[in-house]
Amino acid sequence: QVGVGCCCTSTAMAQQSSDLKFSVDRDGDGAVHALRDLTVKITYANGFTEERTRKAGDLVIAGLRLIIGLWKFETDAEVVQINWNGSQWTGLDVKSKVVKSKISMMKLIPANRWGITGKQLMALADQVVQKFTGSDENPNVYEVVDKLIKPLCKESGVSYALLLNPKGIKCSTFVTHAWFESFLAFVDDIRDHYPDFETRVFWICFTANPQTWSPAELSDLLGPSALQSPFAIAIQQCDTFLIVRNRSKNLYSRLWCVAELVLVNAYGDCVVEVIGNMPPRAQERGGDIGLNA
Repeated sequence: QVGVGCCCTSTAMAQQSSDLKFSVDRDGDGAVHALRDLTVKITYANGFTEERTRKAGDLVIAGLRLIIGLWKFETDAEVVQINWNGSQWTGLDVKSKVVKSKISMMKLIPANRWGITGKQLMALADQVVQKFTGSDENPNVYEVVDKLIKPLCKESGVSYALLLNPKGIKCSTFVTHAWFESFLAFVDDIRDHYPDFETRVFWICFTANPQTWSPAELSDLLGPSALQSPFAIAIQQCDTFLIVRNRSKNLYSRLWCVAELVLVNAYGDCVVEVIGNMPPRAQERGGDIGLNA
């Protein structure tokens, strides 16, 4: 439920937006709340535009009494036009984008084909070097996803792997790792481990899964259980399960990495390999992060 504490009441409208709630507060001002986590491009009635990112339930915009006219709100899923006449919202028009086609496309291509070659991974690493040249940053995977992969995939709405390989390519090596690691060190560790690195096909979560989708879309894609997820399908059909440790974070502090280890032990019929350095604290304690969580 949105608008808690702001005393908002919804204006009755035949159509409904799946992303936004339009209401009027006790002072007669218009208000718009987000119904899910989203980024919305707003075109004001006076032609001014801006983009805002909000969590579910957050206020998107309010205090609109003095800006009368037609407003436009565009999210990744729909385009909404609505008129504010100074006292109420009228004429709501909602046009859905073809969001479900993204989900269908990903589902039409088997999860074990959401692969990227070593050569393609190195090309991404080259882009990372160029993007961060002159900075003191040694970007981790989170930063690479936010600053490179998401912008590259925003228009197509598919994963980075399917952006490069629209028909998919069958994976041979499933990679489990933690996003806190240095991206370049991650790539170097894998490249140094395999003589056939350039032609080998890897299933890596941040390239295999779409990074621009909403939580609801991702939930639909991943399914109700880890056992039915794309991760499980890929693990069962890959020849190698590669565990990539890193010096920044124990990868098994991440629940998905633990789940992947459980899945490969329960269902995988593949070679399990461990590479990369462990965090200093784990080394000092004599731990052996890899085959055990």
